[in-house]
Amino acid sequence: MKRYKTANRILAVSLLLFLCVLVLSFAGPWQGERWFSILYFLVQSCFIGCVADFIAVEALLRRRFHLPYRPIIPANRERIIGKMKDVNNTLLARENLLKKIETLSVTDMAYRWLSGREGRPEEMERKLAEKVARFLVDFVENHQDEAGAWARREAEKRISAFCAYGRERILMEMYREEWLDRLLVAAQDRLSRPETKRQIAGYMKEKGDSEEKGFLGSIGYWIGRKTGAIDYEALTNAAVEALLEEMKTWQDRDNPFRRQLLRRWDSMVRAFLEEETTEKALAAFGRALFEGFPVEEKIGEGAETFFAEWGRGDRFSQRLVPKIQSAIHRGFLSMKGNGTLKNRVDTFARGLLTELVSYEQGFLSATILDVLRRFSDTELNEFVESKVHHELEGIRINGAIVGLLGGCAFYLFLTFLWIPLVRGLF
Repeated sequence: MKRYKTANRILAVSLLLFLCVLVLSFAGPWQGERWFSILYFLVQSCFIGCVADFIAVEALLRRRFHLPYRPIIPANRERIIGKMKDVNNTLLARENLLKKIETLSVTDMAYRWLSGREGRPEEMERKLAEKVARFLVDFVENHQDEAGAWARREAEKRISAFCAYGRERILMEMYREEWLDRLLVAAQDRLSRPETKRQIAGYMKEKGDSEEKGFLGSIGYWIGRKTGAIDYEALTNAAVEALLEEMKTWQDRDNPFRRQLLRRWDSMVRAFLEEETTEKALAAFGRALFEGFPVEEKIGEGAETFFAEWGRGDRFSQRLVPKIQSAIHRGFLSMKGNGTLKNRVDTFARGLLTELVSYEQGFLSATILDVLRRFSDTELNEFVESKVHHELEGIRINGAIVGLLGGCAFYLFLTFLWIPLVRGLF
């Protein structure tokens, strides 16, 4: 009876007034007064209308005060439930639903819903943002311990992707001509140093001394060394100077030898990266990197930071909810102004609804009937009453009004028509 508060108040007030007027009609100072008689008649009529429609509404659902009647809905439950099949086959027939879906716009429905019945989109967006924010906070709180394990498993799945990305980055970087220019500059600097020239000269002398020359060759070599005809320092200086001059020409981007060096450089790097040993080393590096990174600890810290900054106390309503509300508003405006996106969403929604209606309409109908048949009488009454209690309360309120107006009309009929007519005849 909690659903009929207004009707119950009217019934209680009419009962109280009826009892008061009834008592005053026997012991009050206004006995015989016309206005009191009118009041008594009207209060009585209103009370009778309230009681009659109270019994009429209750007779639909349940038996009250041991009155001799059977509640209509429980007594005819099979016939009422069976009518649901007729409704499904007529009003909710597959053909009718498909015709309705052809002109349905889900985005327009969303706009109307967000705008609200009274044209207050901010209020609707705020309510939606609160629900999303509460879901987000609850999700993070309930899955905080599991998030680290999720991240760890997902990271392990991405090791191969990390290795592929690493190879691509290496190739991208090593293809650049700046690396060749850096190597050439470094080589020129190294060759220009006196200690480098001495090392080269010493190496050439060591090789020259150790080389097998034969008897005459050894004599000629010894004479050349003694006379200065064979001077490794001078040979080194001349060779290095010639090489430095040649290397300067390699810095010209149109130099053929430079292009050849670049091709050889690229092929060398690619061959190095494609070796099985290199791939294993990259995979081991990626695995060690992921295993060494404290994923669980960082996610735990992130969750605590999220709760502290967004999800607790006043920060939830003052920071997180407005942030989500702003994002919802921007998304709402972007979709509203994007005709292509709007059409795509509507097309997808219509296709999905068409699939549901085409393949599930009969199943849904049978399921609804099965669920209703499983209801007990009390559950069926509760289900029906929950859907139409506003209308049933309107019937009871109308009963009070009709009773009052009917009593007024009947009193006027008796006073000004029937009683004068009877007196005139007799």
